[in-house]
Amino acid sequence: MMPIRERIILLLFTLFNVISNGFIPFYSDETYYWMWSKKLALSYFDHPPMVAYLIKATTLFGDSVMEIRLGAPLMMAGSAWLLYLLARKIFDEKTALYTFYIFLTAIIVQGGATIISPDTPLIFFWSLTLYVAYLYIDSGQRRYAILTGIFAGALLMSKYTGVLLLVSLTLYILLYRRALLKNGYLYLAVILCFAVFAPVIYWNYLHDFLSFKFQLGHGIAQEKVFHPEYFFKFVGEQLVLFHPFYLLPLLYFMVKDREILSAKKMYLAIPFLFPLGFFVYFAAFKEANAQWAAPAYLSASILLGYYLAKRDAVKLIVAAGILTALLVLMTKTPMGDVIPAVKNFKARAVKVNQFDKEIKALNLDIDSYDYILIDDYHGTDVAYYFKKYKNVLVVTPERFSNFNIWRYEDLNISMDPPPTSLPKLGKCLYAGISDLHIYQLNQLFGEGKILLREKKKIGRREISFYLVEYHN
Repeated sequence: MMPIRERIILLLFTLFNVISNGFIPFYSDETYYWMWSKKLALSYFDHPPMVAYLIKATTLFGDSVMEIRLGAPLMMAGSAWLLYLLARKIFDEKTALYTFYIFLTAIIVQGGATIISPDTPLIFFWSLTLYVAYLYIDSGQRRYAILTGIFAGALLMSKYTGVLLLVSLTLYILLYRRALLKNGYLYLAVILCFAVFAPVIYWNYLHDFLSFKFQLGHGIAQEKVFHPEYFFKFVGEQLVLFHPFYLLPLLYFMVKDREILSAKKMYLAIPFLFPLGFFVYFAAFKEANAQWAAPAYLSASILLGYYLAKRDAVKLIVAAGILTALLVLMTKTPMGDVIPAVKNFKARAVKVNQFDKEIKALNLDIDSYDYILIDDYHGTDVAYYFKKYKNVLVVTPERFSNFNIWRYEDLNISMDPPPTSLPKLGKCLYAGISDLHIYQLNQLFGEGKILLREKKKIGRREISFYLVEYHN
């Protein structure tokens, strides 16, 4: 059982993030995933469906920002608890406590407790699979094999990169526990994993394996040409992502540790080094998002907890916690608005909110429009602003997304961009920031009626926002 002090801290961490998340505008793809939750499916083009199911579960009673993001702090809190349990199982109570505080002060965890994305369930089910898999490997019991299979399937249902943990566990078994290859429960776990993941495979089968093909090309460059700017950018981001005070000391301790190849340490080291090395390698050839390597720092937290506990290095965690707390206060409270870079970052979060006054002045009857036309999947902040998730279309040539699939399935509009013709759509409203898209829509619909054309400086950028009415 976790000590009462840590349980209170975990509760306060969760409550702070649940409440503060309601005052922070949506970032990037969050409203896109919200739309997924309104159009539940076996899978989606960009990712497996777990994030949609999670948002659906937390928005049963409303679609507020707080409710949509509720899964983020809950999943991070659950991961903290699981890593504490695993650290105590592998090492001892002291290591478990150090792990707990390292995880909660990690930069990526604070971001993960704010933004709802496929990484949210990925981190939770990675932690859960890592924990129950250790229980199975340690005991060989059927119940833990069953749980490992189910949770590993849920891991893959969260994000395809979850396979990196399964590869890591396979490597560990081959190197340290080959006797398990004769244990029938291992194969039961594999079967259960595939059974849970089967809906995603079936969806891909129905859609010509679009999602699998996209993800393979999305993160892996076909031509292996070294790009130092991508490589060093990604490596530098990793030094910050875990924590500026954590990653380099951990690597140093691992190199100096003469017992690093022991079974219990390698159980944690392989799921840390293999995913991190995988993304560092491919970042040398193609630009990679920093958060892709985030799950590597789950087992890394336990390893670092072990090394710092041995050295009674409480001061390092305290210093890291102070820095993290300052970053949180700057990004999640108005305190940071005095810093231009922070204010600029917040201002650019959701574009349509910056034009709220001008939109309301029009007194639009949004329900009179048959369809809302947006720029691309990043433009779903418009759908959320108008509280519209049905009859939202992307018909301009942008990056392929689930909107291409929805328009084909709902209206038989070609998935290939751009469509050359449209069916009868009736009265439509374009809401977006692209004058190029207005030109393209004029080619499809005929000249539109401009209801709003407004330009504002948002952060360091000037952004134009348009509302244009179309009929066909």
